[in-house]
Amino acid sequence: MYIGVSLLEAIREKGSEMPAFLVDDITRTLALVVMFTWFDMSESRDVIDQVLEGAVHRVLALQMLRAFVEEFNRELPARYIARQRRVVVAFRDKQLKAIFAHALEAMRAATPAPGSDTTAEQRQALSQSLLLQRDCLGFDFIGLAPDEASDDAVAIQIPSTWKDVVQVDGFLDAYFDGYARSGPPISSQFIEVLVQVASIRRSFYMEAVRVQFVRRMARGISEILSGTIGLEDVENYHHLCRLLARFRCIHTLVEIEDAAEYRDLLAAVASFTMTGLTLWEWSPNSIAPLLTFWAKVAATHDVRDDSNAAIAGDVISETLPRVVREFLRAMVAATARAADSGDSPLDNTDLVLENMSSVAAIARASYERCAPVVLETLREMAAEYQEMLRTGQDVTVVELQLAWPVYAVALCISARQPYRSLPEDDRRDADMFATALELDRLVQQRIQSNISTPPCESLELALLQTHVAFRSSFIGEGGHKVTAVFAQLSSLVGLPDGAAVLDLILQKVLFNLRSWPAQSPVVHRSLQLFHDMTAGYVSVRQVAKLDTITLLLANHSSEQLQFLHSIDEYKQRALYYGGLARVLFASDTPSPAQFVEFMHPWTATVDELLEMPEEQLVQDAVRPNLIRVLRDLRGFLAAISSKNNFMRFFEWLMPQRIELVHRAVRMGRDSHVQIAGLKFLAEFAYNRTQRLNFDVSSANGILIFREASQAIWEYGRLAIDSREPVRNVYKERYKGVAVCFTTLMRLVAGKYVAIGVMPLYGDVALERAYQTVLELLRQFPIADVIAYPKLGKATMSMLEVLLAKNNIDLVQLTESAHEQTMRLCVEAFDHAETAVSSAACSVIDGLLTAAIECADAGRSQKLVELVQARPDITQHLLKTMLNIVLFEDRPNDWSFSRPLFCLMVLHREFALQYTSQIVQYQPVERRGDLIAALKDLLSSTELVLTTANRDAFTQALTHYRREVTAKNLILM
Repeated sequence: MYIGVSLLEAIREKGSEMPAFLVDDITRTLALVVMFTWFDMSESRDVIDQVLEGAVHRVLALQMLRAFVEEFNRELPARYIARQRRVVVAFRDKQLKAIFAHALEAMRAATPAPGSDTTAEQRQALSQSLLLQRDCLGFDFIGLAPDEASDDAVAIQIPSTWKDVVQVDGFLDAYFDGYARSGPPISSQFIEVLVQVASIRRSFYMEAVRVQFVRRMARGISEILSGTIGLEDVENYHHLCRLLARFRCIHTLVEIEDAAEYRDLLAAVASFTMTGLTLWEWSPNSIAPLLTFWAKVAATHDVRDDSNAAIAGDVISETLPRVVREFLRAMVAATARAADSGDSPLDNTDLVLENMSSVAAIARASYERCAPVVLETLREMAAEYQEMLRTGQDVTVVELQLAWPVYAVALCISARQPYRSLPEDDRRDADMFATALELDRLVQQRIQSNISTPPCESLELALLQTHVAFRSSFIGEGGHKVTAVFAQLSSLVGLPDGAAVLDLILQKVLFNLRSWPAQSPVVHRSLQLFHDMTAGYVSVRQVAKLDTITLLLANHSSEQLQFLHSIDEYKQRALYYGGLARVLFASDTPSPAQFVEFMHPWTATVDELLEMPEEQLVQDAVRPNLIRVLRDLRGFLAAISSKNNFMRFFEWLMPQRIELVHRAVRMGRDSHVQIAGLKFLAEFAYNRTQRLNFDVSSANGILIFREASQAIWEYGRLAIDSREPVRNVYKERYKGVAVCFTTLMRLVAGKYVAIGVMPLYGDVALERAYQTVLELLRQFPIADVIAYPKLGKATMSMLEVLLAKNNIDLVQLTESAHEQTMRLCVEAFDHAETAVSSAACSVIDGLLTAAIECADAGRSQKLVELVQARPDITQHLLKTMLNIVLFEDRPNDWSFSRPLFCLMVLHREFALQYTSQIVQYQPVERRGDLIAALKDLLSSTELVLTTANRDAFTQALTHYRREVTAKNLILM
């Protein structure tokens, strides 16, 4: 704590002469010192009291307190979370309220009187006090994650003990008066604090106090809006919009709905909203909170109260359709203005959907008034678009503008709630959907004609969203239900039922796949829709009955589908062929003729490639076809989930056509082709949903193992023997190695072949595969294996399976391989993914358990000799793991406890000696508690390798962790 005292003295004596950044850095260092010595030294807690009591200048004190609050609220690394939380809770309970009260008092003292000027020091004190209040109210009171705690819908959970600070007369007056008397940027800070004050949980106030609070807040907001006080500043404007949203999200306003303040507030916000919706370019992020306010108002509004002026029902009923109309008009106008600048409000699709969801919630609350607004807007713009097409005018801008009413249609249909929707509402949905279909027909006609200007992606995405919304709302996964919507659609566009709509949607998807390039988001969204249509048990059977899908199954590799020409978009191809596979196998037992017909294009391609000499496969004219067919087969195979369907594919591929995969793997100078072949084999060997559980008498599992292990050996030999320089070591080497490791892991973990009998029958497939992967491990630096996340994950997953207790006898570990494996595990302890460090623990546990059990049984085995010959390795592991469990707080302590127990069985005396050294390095005042905790841990069970002893040791380690956390023992 001597450091902390020195830092505080430095600020006290020379803080006024220091630059602000230096004061901030010193204070944050002091805050960390206080945090880590909070429970050990009372002087630590006194530091904050000294600052509050005026040990430093007023502005400096505010700045220091703000740094303290920020540092205590900052999330430390996961290993320190438990200890930090105890300190944070103590700080919250004992100091935070006093800090907030100090900041509030400083704000009141620095707020200027009406009409008076302020000094620079006053403005600085006012700004620092407001920032400090903002940080205090933004404190993580209940231990949420930072991304959750920052959400605008989360109420601030301040303790009830703060009531004597917050629930006082004139509390809100101070903020509203301060806002009116100050200018930017301080005025925006007043509003920002008000946003957080409005977010305080409703239960914090008793009913009578809550009514007063809501009334005063509503009156203050109305005064700002009516007088447009400070709203010419964009920050003031934006934070006021946020204040409206937060205020309405936290408080339902039912307390004042029959009071004059409620009507005044709604009237003022309505006028403000009509203006604010036109200011997208000025403050684009402010529209969302405005819409949120009205969406919340609409959610609690009953249409039966439309004419009830006593609770402002008439204001709400008139405003909701105006909000919908003005939002669409404003966005359409902003899109036209942005066409030249390129900064369109449609660029951020997620924000568009978020805003449109609020608009849809508003519209659904008063659908008989709002639906005609959306429909009228769409029809007017569609008619204008049709006329422009007829006269040959440029429709680029109009297509962008049309996206807005189409998105509105989509989100309104998507927001339908079956239990609340009336037949009249369904007919309105049908009218809007039919109008969108007519517009889609015009767009398709334009695309089919040889147009000089490209089609509009935004409009196409909006039309796709309409199809998605209608399917989810009126068809869904349970089969379509007869509602008023289909009767209306039948009369308007001839779609009598859900099957007809599904066929139309599928035709739309295929049209997009034929018309748009592979890189377009339209293709990805269309394929995602196709995937969704075939993903459900019921929906895939609905799709399988359609005429369009029958035609597609017969022509799935059509040259007209542009995205199939690209070899770089594997995920798109996987979505496409995965969906087709689910449709093909929807009946569980498709006829052999159907399967043969579907596979025919691939059969012809594979057979043609097999007839070519290997040298010809690397040619530019042939190579893309090879990569495409391997990726397409992989995507198709990944969607097969049943044993019978897998057997059909197996019989098609084996034994002749699998040779093409081996040829691809042997193309050592083309890593793209090699990886395509290896990834196909990794999927082929994957026992997904137990699809490879063959009969006991079947040799299919052995055949798959042989082919996959042969490919691993072929790739491994090329990688090991290659002397050619590589430009990208991951893509050209490590990526293929990682796939090999994954393939071998799946072969062994799949348990569909008795690999243990292979050495008995002289089958070298297993031995060659094991030798290859172990040699590959020795070829590459350990740092690289861990530095590349996918390679590290594949490596440890493979080792965990290979060196498991029931497989370890099959691995011929050499001394160098054993040492390399242990070094890899030590490096993996610090991997970013917890699963990788847990796998490393499992590897060590498996090795040591097998060695100890063999030694106890008196069996002579190479593994026992390896472990006993290198005590330096096991002792280093013991030190490393003790350091982790004693000094760090890991989420996977259970995983570390298992191998640690084995190590302590091997080196009990060394463990006692090393823990004694740790105790000697600790401060005297901590040694007693630490010795007691370590004694309980080390004497918790007998050091004999049994399951019961392992579990007892794990429980003792958990108890040690609780003791250390409770006593705040920070080890050095």
